[in-house]
Amino acid sequence: MMGGLVMDGKTSIKAVIEVGVAVRDLDQATRLFVDVLGAEAGPVIDVKRYQMRYRMCRVGGMDFELMESTGEGGVIDKFLKSKSEGLHHIALKVSDLEDVLSDLKGKGINLIDQEPRFLPDHSGRYAFMHPKSFHGVMFELIEEGKS
Repeated sequence: MMGGLVMDGKTSIKAVIEVGVAVRDLDQATRLFVDVLGAEAGPVIDVKRYQMRYRMCRVGGMDFELMESTGEGGVIDKFLKSKSEGLHHIALKVSDLEDVLSDLKGKGINLIDQEPRFLPDHSGRYAFMHPKSFHGVMFELIEEGKS
């Protein structure tokens, strides 16, 4: 089956780079990932605009973004109240975020972010696709290196 996000003869999706997991207790989840899976835990990052904090836990070559709410009404708080703990999103590395978003819009994919946003550390940009477009799975598209 051909098609997909292909531009200039190259696939725009380069890799699955992260799995986002919503958790109620970041420290407890980190211990589980470290003690059971042998994860390498990164620093805790506080993202005030989303009322959340997160820590990347690397297992093999994959990052698990463990995300905890820091305030009532934030994105993770809303997620936990509606769905409980678990899979929040899968992040895909893309080569040109604007082109990918344009292609997705043309294919009728519902986007949460119509335009790219900057990662909290400004190491790149991201946008989310709505989970209704992919059987309940939310995808985050990440383009590294553009700020």
